[in-house]
Amino acid sequence: MATRRHIKSDFRSLLQAATSLHGHFGPFLTLGVRMGLVGLRELRVQQGDTQLRTTVMLEYVVPISCILDGIQTSTGCTIGNTRLTWKESGEIGAIFELGSNQRKIQVWANPAVVQKLKRKLAKQPSDEETRQIGWDLALRTDAELFLSKT
Repeated sequence: MATRRHIKSDFRSLLQAATSLHGHFGPFLTLGVRMGLVGLRELRVQQGDTQLRTTVMLEYVVPISCILDGIQTSTGCTIGNTRLTWKESGEIGAIFELGSNQRKIQVWANPAVVQKLKRKLAKQPSDEETRQIGWDLALRTDAELFLSKT
């Protein structure tokens, strides 16, 4: 079972900031934060870089749409600053781009992980159980959670 003390303090702080923005903590918010961090790392940019643009592909329904707030928090790309857009999609992914004609990376959620999350949440877990699923997801490796393409 995951515990918060096993999570680095800067990552924990980022999850807390995402929770504050979003209104509650859960697995799809965590997935969004993690997806944003992969994009930043792979492009070698910092949160808030004004050259970064993100397009998120997902089905715009709760709880999947929670990913948007996670990505907004981790990258600094927001709908309000027009550096984050979303497109309706049956898959969950994001394209992170630096400026025009510069580097970009695609990060896709592992469909097996998404299906497992959907099954767990379909059982209508308690708020505490939902939070625990989010913390468990926070400890998974990027290789387990995502498929990356350059």
